[in-house]
Amino acid sequence: MSDLVQTISNLVGILLGVVGGVGVAYFVFGAYQYLTASGAPHQMERGKTAMLTALAGIVLAMVAFGVVELVIDAVANPVVEIDAPPDPASAGGSDGGDGG
Repeated sequence: MSDLVQTISNLVGILLGVVGGVGVAYFVFGAYQYLTASGAPHQMERGKTAMLTALAGIVLAMVAFGVVELVIDAVANPVVEIDAPPDPASAGGSDGGDGG
């Protein structure tokens, strides 16, 4: 089980690195568009939109990474341990069943 968890964690880390690299490259592309717009409003708007989209993508990737890590941790290290149900004969102490 730990090998599977480690493999999934490694894959998620690699994918986050790729998504982060693409996001940074897209952000730099948007910044370049914005800086070289020479005052053209349409070009400046395209640059700003590209930068905001890149930031949103990077943040979304980080949130997804956190969710995946939480799920992996919950599956690999469960807080609640499931045991066999207790034996009703050994429970003792019935309240008589008066319902109240």
